[in-house]
Amino acid sequence: MHVGLLTVGDMDSVSGGYLYNRKLVAYLRSRGDQVSIISLPPCSYRRLLAENITGDLLEKIAAAKPDILIQDAMVHPAVFYLNRRISKQLNIPIIALVHLLASMDQAPWHIAWLYRIVERCYLQSLDGIIANSRTTLSQIQQLLTGELPPHCIAVPAGDNFAEVNVDRAGILNRALGPGPLRILLVGNVIRRKGLHVLLKALGQLPAQDYQLSVAGRLDMEPGYVVYIKTLLQDAGLTQKVSFLGSVQSEALADLYRQHQLLVMPSAYESYGIVYVEAQQFGLPVIGTTAGAAWEIIREAENGYLIEPENHGALANLLHSLHHDRRLLDRLGANALQAYAGHSTWEASCAKIRAFLSGQVTGQN
Repeated sequence: MHVGLLTVGDMDSVSGGYLYNRKLVAYLRSRGDQVSIISLPPCSYRRLLAENITGDLLEKIAAAKPDILIQDAMVHPAVFYLNRRISKQLNIPIIALVHLLASMDQAPWHIAWLYRIVERCYLQSLDGIIANSRTTLSQIQQLLTGELPPHCIAVPAGDNFAEVNVDRAGILNRALGPGPLRILLVGNVIRRKGLHVLLKALGQLPAQDYQLSVAGRLDMEPGYVVYIKTLLQDAGLTQKVSFLGSVQSEALADLYRQHQLLVMPSAYESYGIVYVEAQQFGLPVIGTTAGAAWEIIREAENGYLIEPENHGALANLLHSLHHDRRLLDRLGANALQAYAGHSTWEASCAKIRAFLSGQVTGQN
C-alpha cells in the first residue's frame, strides 16, 4: 500500500499531533508500506485557502502516485474545495486524520464562523475519517449534521518512554515527600493551555506550598507570554515558577519522575497525550471538562476535572492535595493502574492501517 500524507510544516515539530503523525508513518513503513509525505509550508489561514485555486498542490499529490491520501486535518483550508478535483482526477480515497477541529479552538466569533463553514465543506469532501478520540468524532458529527463517512477512532498513546519503572512504593514515597507540592505543566505557552488559570490559582495559596515547572515553547504566542510575565510579576510568583522551554525524551521522563502532580487547565484538549504519559509515571492529573480529558481522567479517582477558567476551584484542589498527601498517593496509584488500560502506539496504528487497507480495497 502506498500512502500519501499531506500535512503542514515540519514533521519533527514538537506537538502531540506531529508526534502522532511520526508514529503512524514509522508504523506503516515498518509493515512494508510506502509513505510519501507532502508538506505545505507554514502560513496563514488565508494563504492556505489560496491553495484551492492553484494547481501546484494537485500536481504534487499526483506526482507521488499514492493509493490513498491521508490529510492531517490542519490542511483543511488548502483542500476544502480542491479535494473534489483530487477525487475526480486521481480516483483515490481521501482520509482526514483529525487531531483538533479548528472550529473548536479559541478564536473571535467572526473567525470561528469562517472556520466552521470551511471545515464543514472540508469534511463533506472526504471518503473517510480517523479521529483521535470519541470527543473529536462527536464534534465532527455535530459539524457535519449528517451521516458520517466511514471512520475509526485511534487514540494517541502515552508509551513514549523506553524504560519506566514505577512501583507502588515509589508513588507513596514521592507523594509523602516533604516540602512544597511539585506541580508540572507540559504544554507550549499558549492561551489554550491555560497557564494563566494555574497562575491565578497559585496566587491564592501560600507561596511556600508549591513549586511549578512549565515545559513548553515560549515563542508561539508572544502576546500571551507578555501577559504571563506580567501576571507573574504582579502576583510575586517569579521565584516559584520555572520555565524550561521545550523538553523531550528522557529529560521529559525525568520531569514526570520529579514532580507530584500534572496540571493542565486547558480551554480545550481533543485528547491529551501528556495526561496518559503522566499516568505512566503514577502522576495524578488535573484537567478540564472541555474536550476529551474525561476519556482519560476519572474524577476523584485518578485526578480531577474543573471548568475552564475556574481558578478558584483549582486553588481549592491544590490546597487539598498539598495538605492531604495520602490522597495524593491514592490518586497516583490509581493513575498508574489506569495507564495499563490505555492503547499503545502499536495498537492504535494497527487499527489505522486496517482501516486504510479497507478503504483501498473498497475503492478497487
